[in-house]
Amino acid sequence: MIRFKDKVAIVTGGAAGIGAATARIFAELGAAVVIADVDAAAASALVDALRRDGLDASFVLTDVLVEEDIKAAIEHAVSTYGGLDILHNNAGIPRTRAPDAEVSDMTVDMWRMTLDGNLTSVMLGCKYAIPHMRRRGGGAIVNTSSGGALAATVDLTAYSAAKAGVHALTREVAVAYGRDNIRCNAVVPGAVLTARGRATLPPEVLQMFADETPLPYLAEPEDIASIAVFLASDHAKMITGQAILADGGMLSKLPYWSSKLRAARGEEFDRSAADIS
Repeated sequence: MIRFKDKVAIVTGGAAGIGAATARIFAELGAAVVIADVDAAAASALVDALRRDGLDASFVLTDVLVEEDIKAAIEHAVSTYGGLDILHNNAGIPRTRAPDAEVSDMTVDMWRMTLDGNLTSVMLGCKYAIPHMRRRGGGAIVNTSSGGALAATVDLTAYSAAKAGVHALTREVAVAYGRDNIRCNAVVPGAVLTARGRATLPPEVLQMFADETPLPYLAEPEDIASIAVFLASDHAKMITGQAILADGGMLSKLPYWSSKLRAARGEEFDRSAADIS
């Protein structure tokens, strides 16, 4: 059984979605959890809920576009709990805050902000966490990536480039600090039914994701969180430098073949099994 007794974990972007699910699982399994997020209200509410359940959690206001905020979040964990064992670099910058585009429409400011929020922030988290992990005799870093790192998204050029950079950074950290007993991996979600996704994506887009996923369901935040928690645990002690794809098989197939196969079988996609409600 996975346990994190006496472990200290930081989850950036931990107030909602995958981050909140990860923070809760870490806490339920015994870790002291620091939620680093720009949304003070949501983060504080989650901390209060965890504490009501008898779990150990705290919050530090963190904008991952600000280097000093990232450093302060690490220092908060160390000063509050005595050290740092786990870093989940989960936060990113949504398109509503960092607009993205095709290359011909890209501006340097758009490009820089998206890379700063989705790649530079991950590097800085590693930079400030690793010295403390060394002092503890090791640690685990889990970075949240995206299927966009592996396949083009057309109008999310900077985001896809940033997430591909996360994969390269993950390998570099794993190789550079492996002898310090520090592991670094990435989890690579496909479509995830977060509250924000349900609120902002039209039903037809969610249905498109469901149609293109071989499994008869899309991921919930807890599904991705459980993989991040596994990668941070001693059960994954021989896994480092890896990007673990968790997209329900979406990128494992030729884009046209599933529909062709279903048609040949006289089948229709079972939409009732792909619950997007």
